[in-house]
Amino acid sequence: MSADDTHPLPDALGFKEQPISQLLVKVASRCNIDCSYCYWFRDAAVYDKPKLMSDEVLQQLLLRIEEHVARYSLVDFPIILHGGEPLLWGVENFHRIAEACEGISSRTGCDVPIAVTTNGVLIDDEWLDCFEARNISVAISLDGPEHIHDIHRKTFQGTGTHAAAERAARMLASRDIGMTALAVCNPAYPPKQYVEFFAECGITSYDIMIPDATVDETPASVGSFYNGLFDLWLEANRTKPTADIRIISDMITAMLGNNSPTEGVGYKPIELCTVMTDGSVEAHDVLRIAGDGVTRTKFNIFEHAIDDVRNEPRWKAARDASIQLAAKCQQCKFMNACGGGYLPHRFSKTNGYDNPSVYCDDLYSMFENMQSVLANHLYVSKPDGERLDVRDALAGA
Repeated sequence: MSADDTHPLPDALGFKEQPISQLLVKVASRCNIDCSYCYWFRDAAVYDKPKLMSDEVLQQLLLRIEEHVARYSLVDFPIILHGGEPLLWGVENFHRIAEACEGISSRTGCDVPIAVTTNGVLIDDEWLDCFEARNISVAISLDGPEHIHDIHRKTFQGTGTHAAAERAARMLASRDIGMTALAVCNPAYPPKQYVEFFAECGITSYDIMIPDATVDETPASVGSFYNGLFDLWLEANRTKPTADIRIISDMITAMLGNNSPTEGVGYKPIELCTVMTDGSVEAHDVLRIAGDGVTRTKFNIFEHAIDDVRNEPRWKAARDASIQLAAKCQQCKFMNACGGGYLPHRFSKTNGYDNPSVYCDDLYSMFENMQSVLANHLYVSKPDGERLDVRDALAGA
């Protein structure tokens, strides 16, 4: 799509190409803890990047952001600060980027909200003041109760980090700060332990994410865990909403024929853009679980506009792979709701992304269970007044 094209055309599968709509910004390429399942350090190329984003790169990034939102008349352009551990970048840099984004918003009319994903270890009152004053929302990595969290999320000395993470989560919950918790599923433990822990902490918005794995690996089955989680969610929310569990709400949204807000669920192109600490531009950062250098490009914010990444071969290949599903997926009744599963989970060294998800059987079980339950609770009203149950409505979608 050219920079001047204000009427994007559909691609071969009917999806309209749109300008990049959000940025994942890697402000730190190192971390202060040592998580055994972290996808980031599966790719040794991250060690070639500067530890922290410099002021020179930040200023160029801000110029590109303002250029981008003005060119495409965007109404919002979310920025997610990420790492490594982004708080290593320092609280003053958070104030600096937030103030600059407020200026961009005032000049362009485009809302530029900022969020950060952190392990929480460094959070103190100064950080809380910054998040609150700058309206920065926070996603904190917290794998449920201590005996689950500390299996994988340790310091470099081998001690657990749960106490620090839980303390940070409770501090965030006590302030006027948008906060969600991000856990990674450990199917060896029942979902009830996660749900009860988050409820006890007063955390009402959280996700329990499927562990990252490629088709070349043999991860543990997660279907029973998520079916149990859905049952707990349904029971807790039967009378009034008490907790938002992102993977559950995303799957329900996709089952009902709408686009889920996150990239791991639903049939739609993944069009993320990642800016590294040196200003280089890549596609979705999780794709680096495929190995060394697989996301590296020759694009950078000094020589290229943000939307130029659409012309970068590796970015285009990842975007196309997200909607060009394997034959098995194309024949599946849950194709639109599932979308083939999370793109990184479809990679193999033999076929690239031309595979069903390594969690295919689990995902099918999850969607089938959810469809069965929803069919007993919901109906769809057609324009002529006829009512269809969810199964009939989805079959005709």
